[in-house]
Amino acid sequence: MRPQQRTWTGQIIGLFIVLVIVLWFMQMQRAPLQLLERRDCEHAYQAARTAADSASVDARQPLDATRTDPHAVTCGELRKAGRL
Repeated sequence: MRPQQRTWTGQIIGLFIVLVIVLWFMQMQRAPLQLLERRDCEHAYQAARTAADSASVDARQPLDATRTDPHAVTCGELRKAGRL
């Protein structure tokens, strides 16, 4: 390989590594909240005693979220996706 080709290859690999690190860091910021949301839903389902209780848990957002997050899901969606 010529020196110029090695430079380009090194830059591409370096850019790829930086992208992976940035994406990992962004994912790790969201992970603790996702864990809390799952646990909140799990506890709510454990406390549910009737089918009506379970249906109300299905409809609610974890942690009684009042935020306008477009990615916010309900406990029922988490359960159906197998994430509980």
